Amino acid sequence: MKITEIDHFSHRHKLELSYSETPFQCDGCKELGFGSCYQCNNKKCDFHLHENCGVAKPIATHSFFKNSSFKFKKKGKRGKTCKACGKDVQGFMYKSKEAYLHPCCLTLPSTLNGNFNGGSLRLNLEVKASTKCLICQNKEIYKGKLKGWAYISSCGKHCYHVGCVNNMNIENWKMGYFNQSQSGGVAKELVFIKEENGESSNGRKENEGSPVKYALDLVVQAVLGGAVASLLGI
Repeated sequence: MKITEIDHFSHRHKLELSYSETPFQCDGCKELGFGSCYQCNNKKCDFHLHENCGVAKPIATHSFFKNSSFKFKKKGKRGKTCKACGKDVQGFMYKSKEAYLHPCCLTLPSTLNGNFNGGSLRLNLEVKASTKCLICQNKEIYKGKLKGWAYISSCGKHCYHVGCVNNMNIENWKMGYFNQSQSGGVAKELVFIKEENGESSNGRKENEGSPVKYALDLVVQAVLGGAVASLLGI
């Protein structure tokens, strides 16, 4: 059962469980958010928390780290990166003797299932990519400095780093692909953003009906939340 209202140490007003139809920066972990969130009931505050950040447990575990438990921390640590996505931990985070994780990365679903053209499509979250990511075209992210978690299809044809999808989401947001149009609709075509020499560059649009696009949509839903499914018409 969802908790609809909370008192949170990070804000002076009560926070209500709500639904944001536009992207926001979480005031807890400092990462991009979308859809279900805790929002200040005083609209002048413009304060948001991911749902996972708002009800974060003090102690958590993850199947990738069987010998460790993670402790919730209020502040990130300079120079430390999330083991899952490779981005800096700037705000709320989980720390163990083995790794740092963003709250939303810690709670990523282990399996994604879908149906495409009458067939099933299953993607599993893996601790590293066994084949090249279809976004960055590498097995590792950030110039080989981090393996990074990845969603990989059971057929082996579709592989996406969590970190690459995260970066792609941010760039698509900047370009307006997640913004509502005047007619109330939302652009459905997401654009691959390939990292080159540390800078982002426009990639290619995938056809609406392609299996690559469908697999990517599943991963986007996992990283940003199920709200993207309804907004993108999935």
